[in-house]
Amino acid sequence: MLWECNIKRKRIYKVMKHVKLFEQFHNINEGAMKVTPESKVEIDDYTTDDGVEIKSSEIVGIVSSSKTEKEFTDYFYNTYGQGAFTTNDIETLTKYFMEFEEELVAAETEAEEAEKEAEEPKEEDPLAGI
Repeated sequence: MLWECNIKRKRIYKVMKHVKLFEQFHNINEGAMKVTPESKVEIDDYTTDDGVEIKSSEIVGIVSSSKTEKEFTDYFYNTYGQGAFTTNDIETLTKYFMEFEEELVAAETEAEEAEKEAEEPKEEDPLAGI
């Protein structure tokens, strides 16, 4: 019995060497990220004027999941505190959110225009048969 337990422990330790925790992945320095693969908005890691470092992966996650600008800024205030950001910091972070929102609106507008063009009956040229 005892030798069976030791064998199981060794197997578990071998597996645990290859398992990484979220915290270990979170500390990876990935540099600039795009919000979506098709997006033109690139977000870098951001360091506030007070020295607080915010990873680009966190900013991308909040940009893509927030529905409003207030929800976006509230996340950072609630997470890092009201005094952690200067006006410049919040403007920079909000710029990322607004650029992505502009991209979404432009894509929706293009889709609507394409849909309208597809629905409109094409007028035939009355002189085409002459």
